[in-house]
Amino acid sequence: MSVERIVGPSSSRPASEKEALKDSVEELIMVVRTLVDVFEKAKDEIKAEPTQQVLMKLDELTIYNKQLIEQNREILQQTGKALQQNKDMAHSLLTLLDLHREHLPEIAKHTRLSSEIRRMPPPAFPGAPFSRTRHLRQPGNPLQQP
Repeated sequence: MSVERIVGPSSSRPASEKEALKDSVEELIMVVRTLVDVFEKAKDEIKAEPTQQVLMKLDELTIYNKQLIEQNREILQQTGKALQQNKDMAHSLLTLLDLHREHLPEIAKHTRLSSEIRRMPPPAFPGAPFSRTRHLRQPGNPLQQP
């Protein structure tokens, strides 16, 4: 870029003044080009390197992720404990069911005998020879317990 294009032709200025102006403008052009190059390099470096704010956000996210992992570990442990308790309760219920099935005939027999005893009429008068307990203890009584 020539000085004449920037400043324009001037016939009234002396040659030395024109030369000085030309040198100053050329020097200014060089400085501006250098400044533009510096800004281009800075722009590329800013794009290439993460900023401090981005690094701080990454640190915060890392801390948050560690907290989430710890919370999930605690929840997993609590869930494991609850699962084990459920297994223990299910095993206990199955054991009770097996015992109930095994002893159900005896329980039914005892219940039937108890209800028949309650339905027996009370003795006609106190000291009667046949009270409920004596009547049950007599040989040949079908209600007598083994």
